[in-house]
Amino acid sequence: MTIIGTREAAFLLGICCQRVRVLLSQGRIKGAYKHKGFWRIPLYGQMPVVIPGTRGPKGMWYHRQRQKPTMIHVNQQKIQANRKKINKNPQIALDQLKPVIALKHGKGNYLGFQLEIQGPCRIVYRPLNPASCGAHLWIDTFEPVQFVDTQFKPVMAKRAYKYV
Repeated sequence: MTIIGTREAAFLLGICCQRVRVLLSQGRIKGAYKHKGFWRIPLYGQMPVVIPGTRGPKGMWYHRQRQKPTMIHVNQQKIQANRKKINKNPQIALDQLKPVIALKHGKGNYLGFQLEIQGPCRIVYRPLNPASCGAHLWIDTFEPVQFVDTQFKPVMAKRAYKYV
């Protein structure tokens, strides 16, 4: 049986680390225990098992392993728009530029300036069969991906598409 931590469980379940910690504190992740101050979560069939709550809406976590990889795409139109802003005002601040890296993970679409891929990935180029967003070149990975905060502003590190 494979044992993982909260970060890996959050990635597999498609939820944030804080939500995993809340589920752990409520005793809703099967077989989880603390060892030297860190949570250890067993995998059952390559996924952690979350016990459903008795009240409230149905949980939004993944119940089986993802079949579709995480897609990382660099938006050319936003790069060109940022270049025009920089040409007009060379002293422009980073928070006034639009983030150009799009992370498409499950149902979410997040934007940022810099990210880290924690494992193997592949670069895909399909000029005749582009992705649903219109991209011809992107990176696919099944490994965890995390945005890096370049200006020590956590709000700027990862933003949902609707807030940009």
